[in-house]
Amino acid sequence: MRALRKLTTQKIVTEDTTLFMGLVGDLFLALDVPRTRELEFENQIRQAMVDLKLQHKNNFILKVVKLVELLEVKHSVFIIGVAGTGKTELWKTLYRAHANLKFKPYLNDIEPNAVTDDELFGVINPTTKGCVDKLFSCLIREQSQMSVDGSKLMILDGDIDPIMWIELLNTAVIDENKAEKFNDQ
Repeated sequence: MRALRKLTTQKIVTEDTTLFMGLVGDLFLALDVPRTRELEFENQIRQAMVDLKLQHKNNFILKVVKLVELLEVKHSVFIIGVAGTGKTELWKTLYRAHANLKFKPYLNDIEPNAVTDDELFGVINPTTKGCVDKLFSCLIREQSQMSVDGSKLMILDGDIDPIMWIELLNTAVIDENKAEKFNDQ
């Protein structure tokens, strides 16, 4: 039941969470699965928000917690939304909270529009039919060989053509059974 709640609430807008939990309660009357709260981590999120000079909003803290829950079960998460909805501050807050907890996170932050798609994802050599690694694949390989105590994050933060870009990402490195979209509406 906990897995159902974690995965489904990530896909719906925050305002619909109460409705979803009501439906789950109606379907599974005998089950009461309270949300597991990690108060120390939530306090570190609050401290990270202070450090980053962000307004204290419980809704934002919940989004950071949801992002952590998703990252526990997924290799890849897409934070999608219009400009100004807090996508960048969301991952920066998570990164800062982990750093405050001494998790020693490692981060690569890439502006995807700074290079061409071929420079970012690589190309297929027409002669050898082999892949030519470029920025993204080189950084993924580098991160996979690192031994760090904390999480390893690869952030591509910028405007994108969602259909083309996500398709490139899916075919390039993401196992589709481990990828998930995080709706930040």
